Amino acid sequence: MRFLLALPLLLATFSANAQDWPAYLNDGSGITTGSINTDWASNKPKTLWKKEVGKGCTSWAIVDDRAIVGGNDGKKDTFWCFDAKTGNELWKHSYGESLQPKLYDGGPNATPTIDDGLVYTLSKTGQLFCLKLSDGSVVWEKHLVKDFGGKAPGWGFSASPTVYKDLLLTLPSGKKGALYALDKKTGKTIWNTDNAARPGYAAPVIAKLKGTTAALAFHGRTLVAYDLEKKGKILFSQSWRTSYDVNASNPQYHDGKLFIASGYGMGYAVVDVSGSKPKMVHKENDTRMIFQNSLLIDGDIVGVFGDKNIDAELIRMDMDSGDIRWRVELPSTRGSSILIGDTFVTLLENGDLIAGKLGKDKFTETGRIKGLLNKVCWSSIAYSNGRLFARNNKGQALVLDLSK
Repeated sequence: MRFLLALPLLLATFSANAQDWPAYLNDGSGITTGSINTDWASNKPKTLWKKEVGKGCTSWAIVDDRAIVGGNDGKKDTFWCFDAKTGNELWKHSYGESLQPKLYDGGPNATPTIDDGLVYTLSKTGQLFCLKLSDGSVVWEKHLVKDFGGKAPGWGFSASPTVYKDLLLTLPSGKKGALYALDKKTGKTIWNTDNAARPGYAAPVIAKLKGTTAALAFHGRTLVAYDLEKKGKILFSQSWRTSYDVNASNPQYHDGKLFIASGYGMGYAVVDVSGSKPKMVHKENDTRMIFQNSLLIDGDIVGVFGDKNIDAELIRMDMDSGDIRWRVELPSTRGSSILIGDTFVTLLENGDLIAGKLGKDKFTETGRIKGLLNKVCWSSIAYSNGRLFARNNKGQALVLDLSK
């Protein structure tokens, strides 16, 4: 059910620009341009606006100063569209969906995706909607289970819909096919793979490899590369079995090598995928990412490593060798990370926000705000036009002014 809470809007074509953040981790990298205020000791960033958006772990998608985020009130999901500058509510889209608080607060997991004037949202049980960015009206809807034979993982569907050219990539992970490519404007199935795969939690990552464009899908027990130019033909598959099939952190591809990481004692690995078969280059079980994201910076992996009951560390690792360039202890267990220009920003699970510079030989902290949000903060932060967007699992959401 949709409620329009704004004056009629002029029809317009919305398109992403350099300062938009249209999907989970922006374009999947977690990196954007910009120059922000980092002198937080003498010039603390101001909170521009706050909202209650319902329980959930969705992050933000922002295009043309329209910010989309989702949550659940116990009976229904609601995806909200706010004016990014003022916090004024422009529209909201609601539908019936259970909270499902399984060992956490519950609510929707998948971050919305914005592309070409359309917004794509996904619920835990598999309700997939295409909405107009202008007013939130429904363009089309599908169900990953009912329409594609999908199977939700234990904590619900979490892999954000991903746009590639005219296709919307989804991961039903059912017996009829692990990956479906839909016409992004109509929802019609263009093609689907015929392989079966246990459902995972990570969004597909688009990468150039082996002379083609591939979608890297981190399924429940495998990492599979699908050739997007050949209707999802499998380029390679790497086994990666984690407790409870929780593969949720974004893979990284660089120069013929693939970085993957999970929690529950699985750790990380770098795999050479340049040959006919994947080959393990290096692996370590205690350097873990259960669902927090990594960044790829100058051939290095950077991110907040940690796991349940394991203290977090900000680590910079040489991807080729596995050598740790430096590590910094953090007062939490996990955290989401982004890079704005040359400034690293992370929101820790305990609600602390930290900024700094990522040198090759050290990390230099430039700002810290303790308790920006009440814990627990699991969803990734987002950035657009000088503003930082954050939320916690209980639904407290806020926007900070990081402009100089």
